[in-house]
Amino acid sequence: MAIFEGLLFLLFGAGLLWMDGQALRSGRLPCGPNGFKGRLAFSRNEQPAGFWVMFALYGAAGLWLLVLALQLLAGQATPLPLR
Repeated sequence: MAIFEGLLFLLFGAGLLWMDGQALRSGRLPCGPNGFKGRLAFSRNEQPAGFWVMFALYGAAGLWLLVLALQLLAGQATPLPLR
């Protein structure tokens, strides 16, 4: 179970950091659905505070998931309970 969780968290963490890298290039950071209005995304030019807050949150979550994944794969952390 630890190997599966480690690989899953590694994939999620790398995905979040990849989104951060894409946001630096494009200037837009997607954040999910916005009801019937379509997709919620922050633009670096139009909403700089929201963009950088979400950028920092995505980066911190991505790094945390990568560290947790490496600890799980190395046997330094215990896997999450199944219940």
